[in-house]
Amino acid sequence: MSSTPSSVTTPLSAWWNNMSLSGIYPSISTSTPSSSSSWSSHFVFGGHHHHTNNNTANTPQSTVPPSALSSGYTEDITVAGSLLKDKINGLVDSLMGRESVHSGCGYGEDGRIAMMVDKVCLVDRLGCQENLVGTVHVTTTHIIFRAENGSKELWLATGLISSVEKGTLTAAGCMLVIRCKHFQVITLLISRDKSCQDLYETLQRAAKPVSVNVTELLAFENREPVEDVRGWRRLDWNSEMTRQGITKSQWTESNINEGYTICDTYPNKLWFPTAASTSVLLGSCKFRSRGRLPVLTYFHQQTEAALCRCAQPLTGFSARCVEDEKLMELVGKANTNSDNLFLVDTRPRVNAMVNKVQGKGFEDERNYSNMRFHFFDIENIHVMRASQARLLDAVTKCRDVTEYWKTLEASGWLKHVRSVVECSLFLAESISRGTSCVVHCSDGWDRTSQVVALCQLLLDPYYRTIHGFQVLIEKDWLGFGHKFDDRCGHVGALNDEAGKEVSPIFTQWLDCIWQIMQQKPRAFQFNERYLIEMHEHVYSCQFGTFIGNCDKDRRDLNLSKRTKSLWTWMDARHDDYMNPFYSPTAHVALLDLDTRAARFTVWTAMYNRFDNGLQPRERLEDLTMAAMEHVGVLESHVAQLRTRLAELKTQQNQQITSTNTPTNMVDSGMSSATDDLKNLSLSHPLDPLSSTLPILERATSQESGVMDSSLYYPDEALTKYSLKWQPLRGADRCSNPACRGEFSSTIERRIHCHLCGMIFCRRCLKVSADERERVCDKCKTD
Repeated sequence: MSSTPSSVTTPLSAWWNNMSLSGIYPSISTSTPSSSSSWSSHFVFGGHHHHTNNNTANTPQSTVPPSALSSGYTEDITVAGSLLKDKINGLVDSLMGRESVHSGCGYGEDGRIAMMVDKVCLVDRLGCQENLVGTVHVTTTHIIFRAENGSKELWLATGLISSVEKGTLTAAGCMLVIRCKHFQVITLLISRDKSCQDLYETLQRAAKPVSVNVTELLAFENREPVEDVRGWRRLDWNSEMTRQGITKSQWTESNINEGYTICDTYPNKLWFPTAASTSVLLGSCKFRSRGRLPVLTYFHQQTEAALCRCAQPLTGFSARCVEDEKLMELVGKANTNSDNLFLVDTRPRVNAMVNKVQGKGFEDERNYSNMRFHFFDIENIHVMRASQARLLDAVTKCRDVTEYWKTLEASGWLKHVRSVVECSLFLAESISRGTSCVVHCSDGWDRTSQVVALCQLLLDPYYRTIHGFQVLIEKDWLGFGHKFDDRCGHVGALNDEAGKEVSPIFTQWLDCIWQIMQQKPRAFQFNERYLIEMHEHVYSCQFGTFIGNCDKDRRDLNLSKRTKSLWTWMDARHDDYMNPFYSPTAHVALLDLDTRAARFTVWTAMYNRFDNGLQPRERLEDLTMAAMEHVGVLESHVAQLRTRLAELKTQQNQQITSTNTPTNMVDSGMSSATDDLKNLSLSHPLDPLSSTLPILERATSQESGVMDSSLYYPDEALTKYSLKWQPLRGADRCSNPACRGEFSSTIERRIHCHLCGMIFCRRCLKVSADERERVCDKCKTD
């Protein structure tokens, strides 16, 4: 793609030129500026910091206008203000004949700008686009690259940085590779080795801050009163269990974990067999790892089979627990259609045997009545972490097809995805036949969450809707204690032990869902953009939804009052995630999946999301949605024209009735127009550009002898809707000249203006009160 001319205005340059930020990083929530005290603990600078203070001691201080303190004042305006301040400082330094602190690299005195490096080359990894020279700014929350010619402006939240790699010094400079948790790879070429080293150390501190205080994450930068009750109450346990159709005669709610007293990684509301006594529950709790005893998570109303989850037992080589055996028996008897019970251990048998040495292990089938045991070979978090690393090597580093396939095969990623799907399908088939299942792995919050949630997705169409999918995540991932802080590395892996806790468990689950969507495209209300953007914000820490290791952590942090919910943000973009091929009645249970190895492929839209050279130029879902939206707009316009023509016909008839028309008026042309209007059938489709205009022109012409201004309908009103919309192919920028924001990937939504048909970003379109019409600023002004 050729670069745009330097006259193009980007969001940052627009703010520099007009003191107003017309476009910002699209996923940034509004907030007032926070103090820089926490930032100063992240970055400890050497001599450059003192040099900056000396040079900027007498420079004018930029001020924020009072109007900027309104609700629209954002964190990014603070960043842009600091960038402007640095620009002014550089100008003053040049006028005073002093060496600019921005020559090579420097640091802002207020802590908002941690570092700035100019003459940096942004290298395209695939060679599909030309390399760009620009400036890198490292701020408290973002890394910003802005090309010198204004053709590109890249914003990256520091929380998304996975690793930073520094290459060796060459004649061209030193290479710096930034790998992100949402699989973006940014390659920078810096000519000065000292600047490269300083930037490398700064980015390392930004990605892995010295402090491990979770409250320093981006989500807590919000300083506005948070009124987000709807988003934070997406899951109501009682309503969800009622929707599932639980029979109170067999299952009942227990307050045994009220206040998280017996298990701090479980929700405070739990459902058990009605016949289970408190002593049985407490005994089973002590026998299970982390106190995670068997609890109900899904009830299949058609067969009355139950899906329960727990952690491994503390059996060792010979230990037993009568209460745990009794609880398992009651789980089986709660199903009136079958007393049999399947206990599914998702681990490989070898791993379970190793845990026996540590005093844990698995159940002895001989001690449990009417129970059959099943192992599934789903590997642990360490194997999955290494597997994804090899997968990313295949999709980002391999230069030929042979090397790619060898590396992909060695990664084993698709094999692991297949194992999760096969286990989930086994559970779904068992429950649909009326057999209750209890599932666990080691601690019951990684592999158990994967297969239990995926099983419910296969069984229940509700969980395949946009809203139901969020409820499923709230229930089986957030509610039952998947450790998002540890697995996603939210607070930085500061040592080897913490780094071993990081694993792409949730990413793998989303991959499994995408694989199923490829086989059943009409069964899901949402599209793959829904999964990809959710994955990004799981790691971005912009919202509080996925912060914390369990429900208790989120309550202790008071996230519902201090941060915003991701679900509310996604609700405002509901139309971005609609699947145009969705049919609510096409599928009920998805039990006929093909689990052959050949049906599992690499999810390139996720792992190569930012490699435009590897992505299709147009996505089928987006093309279909744009066509459906365009047709809907034109049909609405036709309906308006029909209504207007009916009004004109009524006015014309009233005019004829009230006027004593002489018989010789027939020759004047009036009767001809009247006959045309009378013969017009409003029930047939109208072409607003052909059949409508001649009739109106004849009815309102001076030759007719009647010139009523109330009948005049301007041509502009009849043709205000564009019959042709801008194609999605090649639309890589917003059409607003004041924005020209770049669409970073093909997965990013491109939205048409309903009047002019041009493509804009979401920030440059105004939505009507009824949310039925989108209009750009220019059309709205006209």
